Amino acid sequence: MHPVFLFPLITGLLFAIGTVFDKYILENKMQDSTSFFFLQSFLAMALYPALCILIFGLQFPSIFTLLLIMFAAILANVGFFFYFFLVKNYDLSSVGPLTQTKLLFVIPLAFIFLGEFYGLKEFGLMALIFAGAVLTTYSKQISLKALLLNNRLLMLALFMSLSWALADLPVKAIVTEIGSPSFMTWRYILTLPVIAIFAIFLFKGTARKAFVQNFHRTIPYAFIASLIGFVGMMLLFSAYEFSYTIPSALVLSQAAFVFALAFIISRIKSSIVAEKEALKVYAVRLIGVLLIISSIYFLITGNMVF
Repeated sequence: MHPVFLFPLITGLLFAIGTVFDKYILENKMQDSTSFFFLQSFLAMALYPALCILIFGLQFPSIFTLLLIMFAAILANVGFFFYFFLVKNYDLSSVGPLTQTKLLFVIPLAFIFLGEFYGLKEFGLMALIFAGAVLTTYSKQISLKALLLNNRLLMLALFMSLSWALADLPVKAIVTEIGSPSFMTWRYILTLPVIAIFAIFLFKGTARKAFVQNFHRTIPYAFIASLIGFVGMMLLFSAYEFSYTIPSALVLSQAAFVFALAFIISRIKSSIVAEKEALKVYAVRLIGVLLIISSIYFLITGNMVF
């Protein structure tokens, strides 16, 4: 199989495995999403720039581009803060697919700020993505009214996706100047002051206590999760050398992989992923996953998955 197809599929699987690692850690090792957010941030700041510079070297951006990277770093970390909270507190088979709803915000933001618009079909597909997002949050404990009008999981997930979509706004301009690996390097370097500011408000009390108490038993698993994420990103960057559209579409397989892994592992070893939903619930969530993936895939390639 050509790397343009193989690499993003492997990336989707690696990102899904990384999400399962996050869930396992938050359930069994460092059972506080805020403290784990800081641990993963510290690891990424230490690991990713060193590996990127070693493998790809480093290009130096202009002052304006540095400001854009700082903007991206702030919003990306806001999104990751909510991501870890959701992974800790909700079913992985719901949260995993919801990480793909970023495109709901990318489309209007790209139109408003970048002047990019590809036709009215975008609005219909955005509606399908939103419908799929609603379905992935379904459980037997939630009523239809709550599913539509009082859905805390959906609202938090959409806020996470909005943060990531805003963080992506300047990426095209940044990577045009310095390339993707250097962008990733600088983003994690500039994450240091961002995390320092976050720590003033968030790294105290329960979060600090959980970090100190669970650091040693968590760090090996967190390190593996970080390495998995790095390998996935590098494979994706390699695929982008052949095409941008095809890898961007195929990496959406992450949503399906997370859903499948959560379903299978929860039934084989619930200590890793603890989900006890009925098959009917998973059937509804699967419909949501397919709606999200197929709609995004069509927006990128012009072809439906099914």
